[in-house]
Amino acid sequence: MTGRDRSWSSNAVKSAAASGATIRGVHFTFPAPTAIEVLAPLELDFVYLDGEHGSFETRDLDVSCLAAERYGMVPIARVPDRTSGTIIRFLDRGVRGIVLPHVCSVDDAKDALDAIYYRPLGNRSFGGGRPHFLSIEDLPAHLAMCNAAVSVGVMIETASGLEAAADIARLEGVDYLSFGMNDLAQDLGHPGEPNHPEVQRRFKACAERIRAAGKPVREDFMKFAWINQVILAGARQFIETPTGQAY
Repeated sequence: MTGRDRSWSSNAVKSAAASGATIRGVHFTFPAPTAIEVLAPLELDFVYLDGEHGSFETRDLDVSCLAAERYGMVPIARVPDRTSGTIIRFLDRGVRGIVLPHVCSVDDAKDALDAIYYRPLGNRSFGGGRPHFLSIEDLPAHLAMCNAAVSVGVMIETASGLEAAADIARLEGVDYLSFGMNDLAQDLGHPGEPNHPEVQRRFKACAERIRAAGKPVREDFMKFAWINQVILAGARQFIETPTGQAY
């Protein structure tokens, strides 16, 4: 994405989900704010902090969000669970996009949306949080800005989630949906086989229903690499080929 607004009140992920513009980022499974800084010349749009399968503690969220914000990247995070307390902890630390895992029904999605948004869209608890500890002059306007600047992705990882996906996509406040293909394959009776024909058939049919309901799936607008892949690819280039050089 070029020429975008990188201010805190904007969200490249939310905007791209609505417009279809392509955005780029890196998926972190461990806290590495220095790596976020090193990647800054790539002008990434977002960093994805994996709070479900990654090793992020509360203080790690703080420093990761600080590093991302410094270089105009939107910090989004997959939360480890969909409880209100967990969602609020991530948002109050500066995360500006929530990815909800294991959503199996409309009610699952509604409960999480209630924790993500302030009224009138939800019932999020207010307690300050960074980066606005002491700088809120107009609280109603601030809450409205927070609602407008947070992105929400819903993960479909079960057969029941597949059935509910189109109705979930129609919910106000849901920006896009994605699939946990390994968990989905396991739930469909094909553990370890995300490319099994039945898994692929049901995934593709569900993705079309989501699009027909007016929302994109993640792959429609989002490109990202896992930090593990980035490190390995870079190391191979400089260690295993003659072009590598030391500084």
